[in-house]
Amino acid sequence: MTRLRALDPARHGALRLDRARGAAGRRLVPVGRGEIAPLVADMPLLFAKDAQTGRFEPVALLGLVEPVNLFVSPAGYHATSQPGAAGLTALRLDAGGVDGLAVDEADPSLGTTGEPLFVDGRAGHWRAALDAALSDVTAGRALADGYARRGLLRRLSVVLSMDDGQEQVLDGLYGVAEEALAALPDADVVAMHRADELAPAAVLTASLAQVERLRQLHNARFPQQIAAIRLAIGD
Repeated sequence: MTRLRALDPARHGALRLDRARGAAGRRLVPVGRGEIAPLVADMPLLFAKDAQTGRFEPVALLGLVEPVNLFVSPAGYHATSQPGAAGLTALRLDAGGVDGLAVDEADPSLGTTGEPLFVDGRAGHWRAALDAALSDVTAGRALADGYARRGLLRRLSVVLSMDDGQEQVLDGLYGVAEEALAALPDADVVAMHRADELAPAAVLTASLAQVERLRQLHNARFPQQIAAIRLAIGD
């Protein structure tokens, strides 16, 4: 549940924002195009489809069974990098707030630790950070649009085999189909290379190996263990 309020120094002046606690209760967060390379060192990067627009966007998968970010714990943040949007989940654009911002007062990243929301009564540095993250996410969506136009995004099957014999399925995820990419006409491949779309496709596909890290993080935290994970990209 969110509790949005226009950013107000009288109401929010003492609050701090702990980016490491951002997205603590989320399994998926948007990823910017410029973040793809550093993030694959820790987490799987996939695609999700907006139910209203039908557009795809790159997302980081941060959890498996429970709706939690497995990289966040009371001890801190456990990855070498973090999606920019994940650290700013408490902020929204709002023309009625200071520097055009609103805050979600229920977000777990807000509290008494982290960086102050205000510096000399202003929050311009947070507006700049949010604008940069949103711009990079928009570029990530444009990358996904290019893959979708060429028919490269296919449904990803993720099946979790639990230690009690039950299976759980993660729905709504997509990946780049390597066979479809290999079958593209030469002209399309050249166009993708010149648009810097080939390298990200390879990196995104390689990131699927990080699902195993999520399994390990899950098993270290929760009593119900994930014995194995099966991944497959549809035809």
